[in-house]
Amino acid sequence: MDKLKKMAVFARVVELGSFARAANDLNVTPAIVGRHVADLEALLDLRLINRTTRSMEVTEAGTRYYQGCKSMLEQLEALEQDVATQEGTKLTGVIRVAAPEGIGVPMLLDAVQSFQVLHPEVLFDLGFENEQTDFVSSGMDLAIRLAIKLEDSSLIVSKLAETSLTLFAAPAYLKAHGVPETVEDLDDHRCLVFGGSRFGDSWPLMTEKGLQKLHQPWKIVMNQTHTYREALVRGMGIGLLPDIMAADLVATEQLRPIHLTGQFPQVGIFAVYPNRAFQPRRVGQFLDHLRRQIRAHPT
Repeated sequence: MDKLKKMAVFARVVELGSFARAANDLNVTPAIVGRHVADLEALLDLRLINRTTRSMEVTEAGTRYYQGCKSMLEQLEALEQDVATQEGTKLTGVIRVAAPEGIGVPMLLDAVQSFQVLHPEVLFDLGFENEQTDFVSSGMDLAIRLAIKLEDSSLIVSKLAETSLTLFAAPAYLKAHGVPETVEDLDDHRCLVFGGSRFGDSWPLMTEKGLQKLHQPWKIVMNQTHTYREALVRGMGIGLLPDIMAADLVATEQLRPIHLTGQFPQVGIFAVYPNRAFQPRRVGQFLDHLRRQIRAHPT
């Protein structure tokens, strides 16, 4: 068991990228963390981490060892959760979730809040991001992704729901500039483009030829969802967002949807997680809860 503890400490150092951050996370001193890693290196007769006073770098052997440690620790944790749950013990532990920062309030936080009412001993580590990062290497259990289509990967992809892509603008903007009715009408409007999507400085549009890029004469391109939403609320122009990212602003009448004769594609809401046989029960139960939550409150 002592070796398992050292493996767990080593794994947190790799995931957090720092001895100090791992020590803070584990509520121990950096010296204790360093001792555990040094003990492992002595047992293996291998250098796992090259470190200086200012930086650290995981060696190739350390990366392979981390992957094995992570898999073993996850299997052990899943086994403990499975046995404990079958014996009626409450769910415990941390669920680490990565998600686009724009859906944090309207969807993910609602699901987290209601899940913790049911399972108060479960903790959440939420990482909101503007770009799709390698969440697995960051130690996350799963990621929420919004995409028209996800690229093939070695990860498990579970579609939770769909949401529509819609144009939005502030009431004051529409009063001053009028409401466009066709795609062609957009040429006379201030178009704000969200550069964080795979379509770059264009909008996706469904046509008879399939999915095409609609190149509008844009006024501003930005790559942060929060800033993009704020610009629309300020009346700076018309923008395209998944309904789920604008639902709260529509409900408070800060934005109004604009429905054109052209058709924008549906966006899938996906849960993505590593392909592993032993997933902690709390993660699986949260996924089921999240799926039910979204379908009970469709966008």
